[in-house]
Amino acid sequence: MTEQNKFAQNIIEIYKKHGRAWTELRGNFLYEKLWLDRFLALIPKNAKILDLGCGSARPIAAYFIEHNHTVTGVDSSDVMIEMARQNFPEQYWLQADMRIVELDQKFNAILAWDSFFHLTPNDQRQMFTQFSKFAESGTVLMFSSGPSHGEAIGDLFGDALYHASLAPEEYRALLKQSGFKVIKMVAEDVECTGHTVWLAQKTLI
Repeated sequence: MTEQNKFAQNIIEIYKKHGRAWTELRGNFLYEKLWLDRFLALIPKNAKILDLGCGSARPIAAYFIEHNHTVTGVDSSDVMIEMARQNFPEQYWLQADMRIVELDQKFNAILAWDSFFHLTPNDQRQMFTQFSKFAESGTVLMFSSGPSHGEAIGDLFGDALYHASLAPEEYRALLKQSGFKVIKMVAEDVECTGHTVWLAQKTLI
């Protein structure tokens, strides 16, 4: 196993270990509000939203709930899901791996913000099957990635934090292949702390 693969496999354990500290560090400021508003503008009222890598549900899922949407949150960290259930017990929170989670419904919108990019390149490719499985005609998808193909190791409270990205051209091809049309994409958006963001919609039939 390469060192990168070892770090990638350790992501879930890191967020179990540091879940509460990370949530406190993250805080409630919505630096991604501009993108969340673009996302919400494309979905119906009282929509069903799937949040993959939902964390504690604050602040992003909380923002959706404030707008009267119903959230199903998925996170691999038991600590994160416990916090989400405490924060919003009326919503549905599931401790599961986004790569293999099975859900018996489709959603109006799917979000994978600051979570999808912790997957290896091959796992990211396979996630487009998951996205498509939970989408219906018109479903909106938004995720954050890196700006170009590659792997990087960051740091979270002293532990190595794995990130990966495909090339933009490959993301576009995977989205098209999965039936999604790119609505907007910005690489290293200066209005969103340098995030690279993809906003797409399942082709209307």
